[in-house]
Amino acid sequence: MRRVSAHKGAAAASLSMAGPMPRKRQVSATQRVPVRKRPRSAIERHLTTFGLVLGISAAVGGLGYWSFSSGWMSYLAASASQRFVSATANAGYALSTLEVEGRKETPKDDIMLALGAMKGDPILDIDLEAARQRIVDLPWVTAAVVERRLPGTLRVTLTEAEPLALWQKKGDFYLVSSTGDVLAVKDVARFGKLPVIVGEAAPQKAGDLFAMLALQPELEKRVTAAVLVGNRRWNLRLDNGVDIKLPEVAAEGAWQKFAALERQHHLLDKDISIIDLRQDDKLVVRQAHPAVAEDVEGAGATKSPKTKPEAKPVLTPAVTPVSAPGAKNNAT
Repeated sequence: MRRVSAHKGAAAASLSMAGPMPRKRQVSATQRVPVRKRPRSAIERHLTTFGLVLGISAAVGGLGYWSFSSGWMSYLAASASQRFVSATANAGYALSTLEVEGRKETPKDDIMLALGAMKGDPILDIDLEAARQRIVDLPWVTAAVVERRLPGTLRVTLTEAEPLALWQKKGDFYLVSSTGDVLAVKDVARFGKLPVIVGEAAPQKAGDLFAMLALQPELEKRVTAAVLVGNRRWNLRLDNGVDIKLPEVAAEGAWQKFAALERQHHLLDKDISIIDLRQDDKLVVRQAHPAVAEDVEGAGATKSPKTKPEAKPVLTPAVTPVSAPGAKNNAT
């Protein structure tokens, strides 16, 4: 018979009293066993954040590109701008007054058409630079300033061309400004008192010529026509039918010299048809009636031989033109 020691017996008795021993929990093969995750490093966290930001940016950029390329963004901006402009007009910021300064020849209606705006239009909707350019394109205007004065005033300051002469070309007449521009004006008859210029390049060179003539105002008033000879020099026709031949070089000095002789000897009151200033050392005159001999004492002038036939005037008399068929639309 097995003997059980007292110690073993006590242990068996305690197990018996505690009840049956619990079984170890069996884990199913398909059941997930929670695993403790490894903490992410700082680099991993930054890369994750950067990826999220990059993805969001790409999505926003793609949406913006689609909006721009499809025109949707422009439509929204234009619509919002139009609503804003309409709201300002309703609040009193509408065109009510047009002030024009410096206008002599340009009709006010032409300025309104060039502005592209009518009374009551939103004043903030007017493109000032585009309006200024359209005004400068008008026949008489050489420069313009367009200003917006809130709440409802537009101020236009004009610089208009200064009429200088009538350019005769192939039987037609065109108005030329002091800057050499040919003005698109139909009704040139009212400028018939201006001197006539002739020559292909006469409009471009006339400004310098008349600036020189203005040095002697009394003589300048008597010039009725000027012909550009060979695109190099000028012949002048005075109101008494006398032709003056200016030199190609040092024309201003010759004009001043002639003015001094005229004041001293009154050459234009004598029986003279041509005065030639092309020689530096002397003044050559041709009598209108060679049979009448008259010396010009002290003037340093010589007369052409009596046997030489009388020259025909170089210039045609100044005329009062009726119209300019080749001109464009006018500003009356």
